[in-house]
Amino acid sequence: MRWNRQKSNLEELMVEILKKKKKPLTLVEVVEQISKTSPEAFTGKTPSKSLYSIIYRREKLRIEKGQQPVFLKDTEQKETLYSLNPTAS
Repeated sequence: MRWNRQKSNLEELMVEILKKKKKPLTLVEVVEQISKTSPEAFTGKTPSKSLYSIIYRREKLRIEKGQQPVFLKDTEQKETLYSLNPTAS
């Protein structure tokens, strides 16, 4: 997958997965689903850490620009669950 500063294909894939599942998922679960649909999406040894890095940087940039974050994080039993933010456009 090619790297693009303006949009993230992995972020778009994560949004699609969360829309389909309609429930919060961990990054490991999201990576498993992305790998099933797009096996070429990840090239590194630690795909969940790569996805976390992308999500973290893009959400931080959105907040700095005064926009709503796309993802909501919730911690349950020491696991971070990600879901879509219903207020984000």
